[in-house]
Amino acid sequence: MASKTVKQRYQEASYLKVGENFELMGTGFTELNEDPGAQTTSKKYINDKSSTSSITSYEGEHGFTADQIPSEKVIKDLVSIGKERKTGADAEREFVRVDLDEKAEGDTTGTVFKARMFTVAAEISSFSDNDGELQVEGTLHDKGDPVMGKFDIKAKTFTPDSATE
Repeated sequence: MASKTVKQRYQEASYLKVGENFELMGTGFTELNEDPGAQTTSKKYINDKSSTSSITSYEGEHGFTADQIPSEKVIKDLVSIGKERKTGADAEREFVRVDLDEKAEGDTTGTVFKARMFTVAAEISSFSDNDGELQVEGTLHDKGDPVMGKFDIKAKTFTPDSATE
C-alpha cells in the first residue's frame, strides 16, 4: 500500500554558494519557495473545440524571506547584495536544492542525496520591519536549466550526473 505521507519542508535542504563554499539556508529563513514558472503556448485547430497546449520553457524562481541574522553567512551575503546594489555577475550565485529523503545511488556514507543545482540572480526586493526585527526578502531567479546531480551534505559538494555534465 502506498504511503500517503506528505513531504515535509525539513526533508529538503537548500544551500547557496558564498565565496568558495556552499552554506546552508536554514536558521533565519522563514520562507523559501520554488516556482518552476512553466511557460506555455497554445494553438486551436479548426476541427477542435479546445486548444492544444505545450510547455515551451521555464522561468523558475525561488522566493525567500529571512530574519537579518548577521552571523548567518547566506543572510549576510544576500543583505550585502541589496545594500550595495550589486548587479550582473556580482549578484549571481550557485544554489542547490537537496532532497534529503532521496539518497543518491551508490551512497554508502548516508550523507549524499539527489540534488539540483541552479545558477541564480539574487534579487533583493525589500528590507522589511517585522515588529521591530529586520528581515530581507527577495527572489532567486534561475539562469538557464538546473543541473541534476548529488550533494554531499557533510563535505558540502555538488557532483553533476554524468549525463548532464
